[in-house]
Amino acid sequence: MNDNKVTVLAFVLFLVCAALMGGVYLLNGQLVQLHEEYADLVQRGGELEQTMQSLVEQKQVFTDAFRALENYQVRVASSDMVFYSEVQGAVQNTGVEISSTQQKGTSKDGRSSLALTLRGDYYKFAEVLAKWRNLSTTVRVAAMTITASRTPETRGEVQVDVTVEAIIGK
Repeated sequence: MNDNKVTVLAFVLFLVCAALMGGVYLLNGQLVQLHEEYADLVQRGGELEQTMQSLVEQKQVFTDAFRALENYQVRVASSDMVFYSEVQGAVQNTGVEISSTQQKGTSKDGRSSLALTLRGDYYKFAEVLAKWRNLSTTVRVAAMTITASRTPETRGEVQVDVTVEAIIGK
């Protein structure tokens, strides 16, 4: 009977060891799976952190833009003639020629429009746009068409049909 006890005890011990080894094997598989999920979550966390940082930066850009807009003041022209004079005066001495002008008058909402056809060097026209931006009256370019010259001797020159608007004070 002693042999039976030893055999049963050995068999039970074998079953316990087999159960422990099977448990270790199963838990090791789950541990590997959990490690993979953890690594995936860490990667997603990094991506979300970058996305959040990008959104914070975009929010700051919009906040700054709205703050600039709040501080922006529209400078109103006292009359149509002041507006026309300032727009045409900004073109003088730039090397850009005014081919034609058409005064479109003042609309019901107080906007006055002036249509111009300009000819000259493209970069000189860019200077005209910069001068219009710095006028004492706030000027808006409502429409603009730029046509390049087709002849080799006038290379770099453009014809610009532009309509500018300003608010006229009353």
